[in-house]
Amino acid sequence: MKLAIYGYDTIVGKLVLELLEESNIAIDEFYPLSPLAAEYDAVPLRGKNYVISYVDEFDFSQAQVALFLTTKDESERLIPKAQSQGCIVIDNSHLFSGVQAAPTVLKEVNPYDIDKVIAKKLASVPLATSSQIVLALNPLHDEYGVKSAVITAMIAASEHGELGTQTLARETTLLLNGMSVDVTDFPAQLAFNIHTRIGELDDKGVSEHENIIKHEVFSLLDEFEQGLSLTCIQVPTFYGHTLSIHVQLEEDCSLDEFKQALKNSDAIALEEDLEDKALITPVSCADNEQNNKLFIGRIRKQDKATFDFTVVMDNTRHGEATCTIDLLQILQNKLS
Repeated sequence: MKLAIYGYDTIVGKLVLELLEESNIAIDEFYPLSPLAAEYDAVPLRGKNYVISYVDEFDFSQAQVALFLTTKDESERLIPKAQSQGCIVIDNSHLFSGVQAAPTVLKEVNPYDIDKVIAKKLASVPLATSSQIVLALNPLHDEYGVKSAVITAMIAASEHGELGTQTLARETTLLLNGMSVDVTDFPAQLAFNIHTRIGELDDKGVSEHENIIKHEVFSLLDEFEQGLSLTCIQVPTFYGHTLSIHVQLEEDCSLDEFKQALKNSDAIALEEDLEDKALITPVSCADNEQNNKLFIGRIRKQDKATFDFTVVMDNTRHGEATCTIDLLQILQNKLS
């Protein structure tokens, strides 16, 4: 595969490079792209250094696939150029979620949709929260049918990239040293604080972030289009999203049967089955050797066909970087 990557130095980009090192994806040519014209450095990959190219002058016909791990503005500006030059784009900016829908593919759910990606020369990596919801509900949906789900998503600062993590770190340092915080990039202080919305609200009181997630969930889960109530809350953690889910199934089952349906998924680990019996948190989730899984705990049966549980996931490595590599692997298998 001839692969270009724009955003190799972002949080997700660095993780994608780490995963590429470990993967069996065959790379014949590699093109790291920079927004800077005078970038004379190189990016190492698998023992070789690759010269950085200026993205505005790059000929995308040299690459079969381009990873866009950058901002919506840059994706909007450059992806049409890449497509017109015959390159298949995997976009992580979420520009093409929602109204401007691009095919969204999760390895565990709809790998067959890779044909749509090739036809459109575009794929959208789902938001980490979207994949977290889908991977948690999909085994239940397959076994018993999901009638409705009420979800509170507690979103880490890394959802906003380095802007989020750096802002949280800076504000925390200032406040611990008795200094005031000047809020500029977010609607309110991040450190030691909770935001009850992420982004602006529409006339129904739903945020843009929530609308994107709902659209992606509906596109990935068949016949589940109306029964999702979602509230996204910004919490002062660096990495790791946490969901609290109240789900009503189409068919009733016992608590043990509910747990078994979750265990049947390779994407899930139950907190109660972990050897060390440790409390799963965003911090411990990222450090766990199984950090490519969703960790589900506090499973309770509330009523007939009604259950509550929590889900913790490493949003950057598993939620975005791993999904990107999985999509790239499926694409290579198809193209070969």
